[in-house]
Amino acid sequence: MKTEAIYFAGPRKVEIREVEVSDPQPQQVQVLCKATGICAAEISRFTETDKAAFPFNPGREGVGQVIRVGSEVKDIQPGQYVTCNRWQKIQNLDASLAHKIPGEPEDTALWLVEPVARAIASVQFAHVQPGDRVAVIGAGFMGLLVTQLAGRYPVYELVVADSKPKNLGLATEFGATETVNTAGKDGEARLEALKKEPFDLVIAATCPQPLLDLGRQLCRRGGRYVIGVGDEAGCRGQFERAVRAMWRGLVDLKPLVTHRHKFPEAQAAMEAAAQGGENYIRGALTF
Repeated sequence: MKTEAIYFAGPRKVEIREVEVSDPQPQQVQVLCKATGICAAEISRFTETDKAAFPFNPGREGVGQVIRVGSEVKDIQPGQYVTCNRWQKIQNLDASLAHKIPGEPEDTALWLVEPVARAIASVQFAHVQPGDRVAVIGAGFMGLLVTQLAGRYPVYELVVADSKPKNLGLATEFGATETVNTAGKDGEARLEALKKEPFDLVIAATCPQPLLDLGRQLCRRGGRYVIGVGDEAGCRGQFERAVRAMWRGLVDLKPLVTHRHKFPEAQAAMEAAAQGGENYIRGALTF
């Protein structure tokens, strides 16, 4: 069977290629991808910040509908919605990686399960405790997911620091008790004051060195300091939790997926993601 897949053919060059898809192996499912997110790793590969070789078929945040199952797959049926991976219209993947969604999503572009699993892994690793004073450094897509999750804990204080006013406004909606704009003098003064009353837990959801240094300064002696939001290994066991949290509406991606493009517009989607900007939080491709 022929299908189409998106490849990064070189720095800032996207191609849509025709590829062959075989019948699913006994322990595989075949999925018709409906949507996928554009993550930071893919932006790094596109801009060649990550120097890995081309061509490259990206993808880790997909969702789609099962169209066929292998002979040994018993708990997934055609028609069910599951997580998937590659930026490819029809794809085979191991059934263990196809995490079931309870029903048909109303908007598949909002079902980016993998980053939610990473955020859950990060919060779990941080051992958030009732009454904690918590600071989140960075209110990008991942930082706002962490804020949504931490905001549901009975913490005493949840302070979020970032340079984008729009993102800080969302952080307040998600449960932040205070936001600090790191781009202004008032924000700098507030951060200096907070360093004198350091936090029980600091989660740095962004990696520029000055912000990592800030996180250390805001964490009290004996406190917990988490750098980054969930690695690939840590999030593997959190997909089912992520699906349940999203289905219950405990995590809301609607205000976070700010840019959408159709499959043939992948080049424009990646250019928009690379450019970022004040209003860009997360992009999604729909198939």
